[in-house]
Amino acid sequence: MSLLAVERTTTVFTAQVVEVEGMLARIAVLLNPYDVRELALSLDQGELRVVVEGNGFDAGRVGARLAKVIGVLDVTYS
Repeated sequence: MSLLAVERTTTVFTAQVVEVEGMLARIAVLLNPYDVRELALSLDQGELRVVVEGNGFDAGRVGARLAKVIGVLDVTYS
């Protein structure tokens, strides 16, 4: 019996940040219905990285949710 690895689609969101206190908690609440695989904040670079797995969601809508968090600027996704 062999197990085949199934590659799942992921979308990576990157944003410049200017405020960090409580930010990850607010973002986790906003992204609750999505399959978030990575949530990382680099204080040195002032950058937030969010990796969401799966198909069938509107990446623009997720980006708009992230942009509503105080201190998040210039959300991009790929």
